[in-house]
Amino acid sequence: MTLPINVDEQAIRSLVHRYADAASRRDPAGVAGTFTADGVWHAPELGRFSGREAMHGFFTSMLDGWNVFLQALMSGVIVVDALNPDRAVGRWFVQENGQRAEGTNLIISGVYHDEYIRDGNAWSILHRRYDALMRNTDGQVTTRPFPTDVPAIN
Repeated sequence: MTLPINVDEQAIRSLVHRYADAASRRDPAGVAGTFTADGVWHAPELGRFSGREAMHGFFTSMLDGWNVFLQALMSGVIVVDALNPDRAVGRWFVQENGQRAEGTNLIISGVYHDEYIRDGNAWSILHRRYDALMRNTDGQVTTRPFPTDVPAIN
């Protein structure tokens, strides 16, 4: 038996994959373009950036100076709001592997906490929070617990 494909969930998954693809290609305009015009990206340790122009500037500096940077999506959960089908939330575990220009090797495992909104026929990221949970810098590993100040996704 084949279950029907949820068109909205598939569209949001494609949106999240476009973000990871643009990040891996080190394309700050592509990353910022997955957000609404007034969208917000933030990480407790890196800051808050509102609007595509601010995000473009942040992603330009963040994605610069890498020999290689790859972002892999490990698992994701999406829930479309039953009362407002033009809104959804999601959570994505990611792993980033890269080497800085000076030769430092990094592996960072983290989690995105997302809010999405549909405008017309297209889904965009309205708000994305990133929490790094484990960072391996040339074999030196640091960890942080899963954040407790984010809403649960059921």
